[in-house]
This record gives sequence, structure tokens and C-alpha cells, in this order.
Amino acid sequence: MDDLQSAKIQALAEPILAEREMELVELTCRPQGRQQVIRFLVDKVGGVTLQECAKVNQLLGQALDAVSLIEDSYMLEVSSPGLDRPLVTKRDFERALGEDLQVDLRTDDGRGSAVEGMLLAVQHEAVVLKTSSGNITVPFGQVKQGKKVVRW
Repeated sequence: MDDLQSAKIQALAEPILAEREMELVELTCRPQGRQQVIRFLVDKVGGVTLQECAKVNQLLGQALDAVSLIEDSYMLEVSSPGLDRPLVTKRDFERALGEDLQVDLRTDDGRGSAVEGMLLAVQHEAVVLKTSSGNITVPFGQVKQGKKVVRW
């Protein structure tokens, strides 16, 4: 599958996802045996449920079939990024507002460090975390990645 076809698939998917307040995090198209596997990684603020993934899968399949965009046999997968997916882009952090995060930091000595807290805000050049010792602002240049913290 070429880049043009991937772009057409993405353009077809965007309004379907937008209606459900979802956004496309990643689209991959790869051959598997005699068919194409088209995988949509979708997310929204507060996360995506299994039922929502199933519904979006159905709607995307109907839309793809209606326009005959894919000539070969294909398998469609729709999933959410999952809790363990690293947050690396500004948009990743924006989707995690209000969540508890561990943010791994770059340090001058190269050893790194981490800070944990609730994500209060995503600014133009930084994230703001509410930690046990108060609010801190971390410039994106110091952020290696973030991860959601799950408390049981």
C-alpha cells in the first residue's frame, strides 16, 4: 500500500473519528500473507473503550467498502494506545490532561531523573504537574517521555 492510499484512508477516517471526539494517533498498513492489515490506533481524552473500538471498526469498514478504496482482501484493526504507551509529543500530553503521570527527564549528567504528578496543563513549551511538593513546570526540552501511572 502506498503513501497516497494511506493518505486517502486517513482522510476517510478523520470525520468518522471526529464525530466520536477521537483522534488518529497512528495508521499502519502492511501486508500479511495475501491480505493487507490496516491498523488504526485511536485515542481521546479519557481513553477509548473496547466497545468504542468495535463500533469505529464497523464504521470504518463500511466506509472503506463503500468507496472501494482497497482492491485486495484486508483486515481492519482498531485499538487504543494502551496505558503503557509512552507520551512523547505535545498532543500525547494534551490527551492525558488530569491523569497521573511519571515524566522521565533529561539531565546534564546523562543519568536522568523522573517526576511524578497529575498533569495540570500543557503549555506551548512545557507541561505543568501537580506533585506532592507543589506545582512544577517542566520544559519540553527536558522531557524524555511520560507514562500514565495506574494506581490499584
